[in-house]
Amino acid sequence: MFDNVKVGKQIALLRKIKELTQEDVARQLNISPQAVSKWENGHAMPELSLLVELSELLGCTIDQILFPAPVPAENANFEQILLPYAPVADFSGKNWPRSMSKPAILSAVKLFMGLEERKDAMNRQINDDAEYILQGAFSGISFGYSWGFDDNWEECLAVYGLTCEVHGRADYSQEAFIRMAADHIKSGYPVVIIPKEYTDTILGTGFSNQGKILKGISFLDGDDEKNSTVSFEQLKSFSEWYVKDSDLLLIKPGPKTGSVADKCRETLQRGYALLSNKKQVFDQPLVGYGLVIYDNWCEELRRETNQDLVDIQCMFPHIFIHYEGKLRIRQFLELCTHLIQDIDKSAFMTAISKYDEMLSICEKCMQEMLPKTPKNAAEAREKRQAYIGILQRSRGLEEEALEALSSSIDCLSHCKRHDGKDE
Repeated sequence: MFDNVKVGKQIALLRKIKELTQEDVARQLNISPQAVSKWENGHAMPELSLLVELSELLGCTIDQILFPAPVPAENANFEQILLPYAPVADFSGKNWPRSMSKPAILSAVKLFMGLEERKDAMNRQINDDAEYILQGAFSGISFGYSWGFDDNWEECLAVYGLTCEVHGRADYSQEAFIRMAADHIKSGYPVVIIPKEYTDTILGTGFSNQGKILKGISFLDGDDEKNSTVSFEQLKSFSEWYVKDSDLLLIKPGPKTGSVADKCRETLQRGYALLSNKKQVFDQPLVGYGLVIYDNWCEELRRETNQDLVDIQCMFPHIFIHYEGKLRIRQFLELCTHLIQDIDKSAFMTAISKYDEMLSICEKCMQEMLPKTPKNAAEAREKRQAYIGILQRSRGLEEEALEALSSSIDCLSHCKRHDGKDE
């Protein structure tokens, strides 16, 4: 036997969860509000013909209406944790440099969703730097000294057959924002909390306290250790995640737009254009991308010399950002030689050798020159002149690398292939 009172309370509860009034339900079902009120008070039961429509409206099954489970206490603190779709191996890449949070998060999403095809001897997804390198390039971050690119989360996720919805904190009440994240996690997919200020970005794969505590992994630009640690077995708790001004990314299944090889071809063309840029595109001289940065950097060094500054201000942290960017470009080019069929490997190997030389110069600069602080303006002037020489040599090497790649990149723009095969 159905318990009219319990069924009525369940209808009222499900209606309130959906933020519907009795009038809203009545209008959707083409009945009177009084009929809905009678259901919820236990004075009547919905007709069978209306139960299907009612369950669809309330986002539940008919059984959930007719056979309601006991309602938990209002202060119950359940923990909802999603497990990775497939086992993930321990991180096997390098802890430094890995300072970019966005490619690290994208790599983690791929692992969580069980989409990494490479497996180790224990059938666990291989967790190394390969995806980080690819997403560093796909997101455009690798090609600049500092950020300034469009937010292309959807574009980067599409490689995995995923997409996302982006919701701003300012557009929702606190309760609605929390509930949206919690409901999405309950549906089986992770969320990403991207703060507007410089603080941790969170990949949320669980929650407790009705969603007020998010469970997940944190990432941060400039923090190599955080961006290298992807452990879904050691989730952290974030209690005030909903208070800060942030964007909520709801990860969802989506269309897969082409193969990884297709995305590499597209990225090579875009990256080549960015690296060849000779015009300043942002207000700050060392923010942006392209050959223009070398010229701006040298000019900044000269400006400091003209002011008789002892402190060389424009080398840190830019030299480290520069180094990681060039390292990831070099590694991306190498991956492309394996992922793209019919690529001009000779041209790519020439470009790779130029980046190797740039990296060697940069490493020597960071290890031998940067730690030594000038004692006076004269020493600073001499050191800046040495830095200018290094930057000019690096600019020349990058121009040679781009020249080696130019014909091969141009060829890619005229060749449409799918999954490494001619269409």
